[in-house]
Amino acid sequence: MQNNMKKAILIVSFGTTYPDTRQKNIAAITRQVRALYPDAVVEEAVSSTIVRNAMKKREHIEAKSPTEALESMKKQGVTHVAVFPTHVIDGIENHRLKEAAKKYAGAFEQIAVADALLAKPQDYEDVAKALWESLKEEVGDFPLILMGHGTEHAADASYAMMEQSLRAYAKHEIYIATVEGSITIKDVIARMKSGLQSRQNGKVLLTPFMLVAGDHANNDMAGGMQDGERLMRIPLPENCRRPDTSRNV
Repeated sequence: MQNNMKKAILIVSFGTTYPDTRQKNIAAITRQVRALYPDAVVEEAVSSTIVRNAMKKREHIEAKSPTEALESMKKQGVTHVAVFPTHVIDGIENHRLKEAAKKYAGAFEQIAVADALLAKPQDYEDVAKALWESLKEEVGDFPLILMGHGTEHAADASYAMMEQSLRAYAKHEIYIATVEGSITIKDVIARMKSGLQSRQNGKVLLTPFMLVAGDHANNDMAGGMQDGERLMRIPLPENCRRPDTSRNV
């Protein structure tokens, strides 16, 4: 390695206003990266302006934007940067991150941006295996609904592809709905009602397919469970189990 080489890793997330889940997920990733690369400068960035402002107001934390973090690395004399997005799909946030990184191409000897979680065909197979192996004992014979964030970007199609990969690997009744994408929980419920799949005691397991169990998981998903409804006041099947928002998949 060159004597004047200074490496850095920038971990970028949308962020969350929930401190506990931030520690369990985003901060946990940062700790693992620092342990794996002790000689590198490792920093976090939050891409959401709303989340950064909320963290500053509520917690007095000055979270950096991706641009601010790259500028900080430049001032520290970093020469080589690896940008590590924690985004599930290559949607709007990920494309904004790539554009921000491009503007700093001349500021470092090298800057590279890693792929989102679901970028290549093999990624879907790998994620399907990891998800199902971690959930199958809890799911049992019940249908499983995974809730993703969703986007108006074309990458929203990734969720349907992920559902297909999960079904192919698990040989199980699995659905993926989104909070803000084209496939809503209403669509999934309609599919479940029209299908011929068997129901054991009418139970369904619903769990987040997001990096953190933040606002969407706690309010959009779990918030309506007290009265048997969730997401846009669409009734879910009877006995739909409340998601465990203390963990994520």
